[in-house]
Amino acid sequence: MKTFFSIIFISVLIILSSCGQHSSEYKSLKAQNDSLMQAKHKMQEELDGYFSTMNQIEQNIEKIKDTQGIITTENANEELDSDARAKINDDLNYLNEMLKANKEELANLKEKIRKSTFKSNELERTIERLTKALETESEKVALLETQIAQKDSIIVQLDNTVESMNEDIQELKTDVTDKQKKISEQDEAIHTAWYVFGTRKELKEQNIITSGGLFGGSKVLQSDFNKNYFVRIDARKTKSIPLYSTRAKILTTHPKSSYTLEKENGNYVLLIVDTKEFWSVSKYLVIEVD
Repeated sequence: MKTFFSIIFISVLIILSSCGQHSSEYKSLKAQNDSLMQAKHKMQEELDGYFSTMNQIEQNIEKIKDTQGIITTENANEELDSDARAKINDDLNYLNEMLKANKEELANLKEKIRKSTFKSNELERTIERLTKALETESEKVALLETQIAQKDSIIVQLDNTVESMNEDIQELKTDVTDKQKKISEQDEAIHTAWYVFGTRKELKEQNIITSGGLFGGSKVLQSDFNKNYFVRIDARKTKSIPLYSTRAKILTTHPKSSYTLEKENGNYVLLIVDTKEFWSVSKYLVIEVD
């Protein structure tokens, strides 16, 4: 009986020893599993961050493309006012800032992946594709800026040309005005005539007629006569001159066929029937009346 209990005791010790060994192995495995789960969770967070950044960059590239399309449409319009031009400048600044920010973000992402223990060919290809896409959009924006700058330069040149042409036109207008004024003055001078009528005494007082001496007759307009005493007229328009006298004698030389002296209400009136011929000899008309 004593031997039986000894056998049972030994068996119990063996069982208890075996359970202790299994418990230690379990704890070790559980610790390893927890560590792996933490590493997996950390890796998942890292990947989520990568893909979130890449998705945001892709969305930004689409915004860049859309903004470029808007600028191209506006730039096609030749009639850009100052507000539209200012908006284009703001859009270009927005594009350049967005491109710069996304390039910096992509560079940071590359650096994180380089330092990470996680390696993925697909991830690297995606990053390479995004890098090329940003470079392409940068080239497009640069070309767009160049085109707009060239257009602005052409507009400035056209504005200068128009301004120069306007100055030339203004000079021509001034020149034409001056010439027209000169022609008008010359025309007026050519067709201007002067007449005067008065008694012999009045005409002598104004030196319009002077004595020719003992044996000479009177001379007309031979000395420094008073021109202010004459009436200035347009020879083309003056057809008649009332003389307000019952006697009239023309002292200057005018073709007989170009005029007549007629009486109206008892007083003489000079009627010019051919103005061109009448003034062909002299532009001054002197008439002696009583």
